[in-house]
Amino acid sequence: MLLTDSTSIITRENIQILVIDNKLASAEISLFGGHILSFIPKHDNRQRLWVSQNAVLNGKKAIRGGIPICWPWFGDHKDNQFSAHGYVRDQQWQIISSAETPLGTQVVLQPTSSSGAGFDGDTQLSLSIMVGKDLNIKLSTKNVGETSLRYNCALHTYFAIHDIHNCELTGLEGNYLDKTQNFDSFETPVPYKIGQETDRVHLHKAPNILIKDKDINTQVQSSGHDSIIVWNPWQDKSISMGDMADDSYLTMICVETAITQGQNVAAGETHVLEQVIS
Repeated sequence: MLLTDSTSIITRENIQILVIDNKLASAEISLFGGHILSFIPKHDNRQRLWVSQNAVLNGKKAIRGGIPICWPWFGDHKDNQFSAHGYVRDQQWQIISSAETPLGTQVVLQPTSSSGAGFDGDTQLSLSIMVGKDLNIKLSTKNVGETSLRYNCALHTYFAIHDIHNCELTGLEGNYLDKTQNFDSFETPVPYKIGQETDRVHLHKAPNILIKDKDINTQVQSSGHDSIIVWNPWQDKSISMGDMADDSYLTMICVETAITQGQNVAAGETHVLEQVIS
C-alpha cells in the first residue's frame, strides 16, 4: 500500500480509514466510499467536518456526515430502481498514490469501478485530496470512451457548527429551487439564516461562500460546478433518520459543491469538480 510518513491505515468497526497527520493538519478518509470524515488544521485545531454520532460504519451503508461522493448522478435517479446519489459512495476505494509536498500531504484515490448500473458512460473517476492548511478536494471524471457523456455529481459536505440558529451564509445570490416546496423558485434571503427544513438548489455558481458560526468563519471555495446545495433536515427529519440523533440538525449544515444541470465531457476530456475548505 502506498503510504508516506504522515499516513497510516486504521480499522474502525468494519471500515478501513486512511489517517493523515502532518505538520499542517490532520484528516481521516474512509476507504469505503472515498469518504472524508475529518479535517482539522493545526493553526486553529478546529474540526471543519461533521459526522453523525449515529453514523453506520458497517462497510455497506453510506456514512452520514463528512464528505460523501455523489456520482454519477445527484439525488434520485430517473429510474427508481437505482439508489440516490449514485453508486461510488458505497464502493471500496483504493489508494493510487500519496506524496508529501510543501503544501501538505496529497493522496489520490479511485473506486473499485467507475462503471455501474444506471450510467452508460465509460469513465475513469479519481479523487485527489490535499491535506494542508486548507483541504483541497478534486473529483476528476475522465471520459475514456469514444463518445461524449453527461453526468451529475456533488461533494456533499457536512460542516460542523455550534448552533444552526446562530449560523449565517454569505456569498449566495439570485434564486434557488426549493425541494421542500415542489422545486418552486425563491429569491436567496439576506441575511441567509436557517430556521426550518432546508433543501435548496442554488443555480448561482458561487465561487466563495462563508459559513459564519458566531465569531468563527469557515470558507468554502468551489470551481467546476453549476450549483450550490444548502441542506439541513431540521428536527422532524432528524428524528425520522436512524443514523442521526434527534438534535443533529443543530450542529451541522451542508454546503455542497455540485453539478445538478448536467456536465458534458467529450471523449478523451476530463472534468474536475473542486472544493477548497479553510
